[in-house]
Amino acid sequence: MIMRSLLDQLASRAEESPNAPAVRALDGRVIARAAFVRRTRATAAGLAHAGMRPGDRVLIAVRFSTETLELAIAILELGGVLVPLDTGLGESVFAERMTLIAPTWVIAESVLLAASASRMAMRLLRSRGVRLPRLVDMRGATFVRVGRWMPGVPRSLSLAALRRRGEEVSVPAPALEPTAPAIIVCTSGTTGAPNAVVHSRRSVGAIIAAVGAPLAFDADDVVYAHELHAALPALLAGATVLVSKHSFFVPRQVIGQMKRHGVTCWFAVTSDCNALAEWCAAHGTRMPATLRQLIISSAPVRAPFLRRLRGVLAAGTRVWCVYGLTEMVPVAYVDLDEKLAYDGEGDLVGPPLPGISARLAHDGELLLAGPNLCSEYLGHPPLRELATGDLARIDEGRVVLLGRRKDMMIRGSHNIYPELYEPAIERIAGVRRCAMVGVYDEAAADERIVLGVEAQPGVDKRALKVRVGEALRRGPSRIDDAAYPDLILVAPLSVCGRSSKVDREQLRTLARGSL
Repeated sequence: MIMRSLLDQLASRAEESPNAPAVRALDGRVIARAAFVRRTRATAAGLAHAGMRPGDRVLIAVRFSTETLELAIAILELGGVLVPLDTGLGESVFAERMTLIAPTWVIAESVLLAASASRMAMRLLRSRGVRLPRLVDMRGATFVRVGRWMPGVPRSLSLAALRRRGEEVSVPAPALEPTAPAIIVCTSGTTGAPNAVVHSRRSVGAIIAAVGAPLAFDADDVVYAHELHAALPALLAGATVLVSKHSFFVPRQVIGQMKRHGVTCWFAVTSDCNALAEWCAAHGTRMPATLRQLIISSAPVRAPFLRRLRGVLAAGTRVWCVYGLTEMVPVAYVDLDEKLAYDGEGDLVGPPLPGISARLAHDGELLLAGPNLCSEYLGHPPLRELATGDLARIDEGRVVLLGRRKDMMIRGSHNIYPELYEPAIERIAGVRRCAMVGVYDEAAADERIVLGVEAQPGVDKRALKVRVGEALRRGPSRIDDAAYPDLILVAPLSVCGRSSKVDREQLRTLARGSL
């Protein structure tokens, strides 16, 4: 399947049942299939009339909502390239990524544009642990706002006005190649330098098919999803997608939402799912009886967490653990029972999906290829095979992960590469050397990020700890919110090897005792 057919497939679903719900919002608003197709076609026509052309890179800063789905499908229909915004970036990291990608359009919520235009609002948000990049600094880009105009927002086009204009104009559909880029997603990369992962229209189509086939959505499903690769297969199958603009995960609210809307499928990351399981256990309740499938899309997923989860599930709920990477998702599925039954060493992630080949390099690194593999890293040659950085073995056709070849950490849904941050941390006054490591916390079913800092001779350790903590929040050494350490340890750091690098395993041992 190539992306050109997305809107046509949705239109076919609308012809079958025009009044069946396609998208449902938490505030009770429901958009029927036929209405959703009309809105999306009008949005595509409005954007084209405003000048959007195939290949234009479009930065999207809109919390997951009906508008997000509408915009994503419309942009892909026009041959535009989606660039989802990773919020919480430090200004230097954001500027570096935008220089690499060079988006020509910025589509953002009015409230985000207004906040990023106000120095006072930015300071207030930072004081509460929330950071936004300065979107208004994207010079030369065409701005589209979602929502009413607010002070500080560039005099931009509005989504509502574009949609109204699109209802009045007719724009011919462009001819698009399957190999054309469709989505660019940034990841920091194993070298520490930001990489921009480019998915083609063909690989995005393969992702949609690979997500949807094993889960077998149907028209009775209500799918609670927060990402496009989960929502689009559900829409194409005729299911209803429940969307939320909430920025924070509150277990009590999520349980209420799932019960109120009769959610049958939920896509979750491990940390959110663990928080919900703990809340249910603490309040003597279970997850909703309507929940047919729970899809956990973040690795690692360990047995202690799964046992806690099973204790609060309703009878009949099936849990899928999904292994995938930004460059290639999904790779493999394994269900809860099979995962708990596995008693070998390592983390069982299941057999590769049909069409995906998996082999091991000479050092045991997992190498993958398949139709849902990204086409390239922006500015680099085409990618034919992905070196995952994961050490693995193949056990009767099933992939078992043994560890990470590099030092990447995973917290929640974020991949964190220490090489991106350590050089800046070592420039903080009083720091001799440092290292970041991940320590798995079974109680949270997630990794904790620990920053080890060795003080220069004569530097007060307590004062240095405070200074480092503040420097990571603001100033030239500021880092992404997603990478902010759970613990800062100021202690001598052992080194090893001919290159005298910090012994990360020794730091993990020290961190486990402190955590």
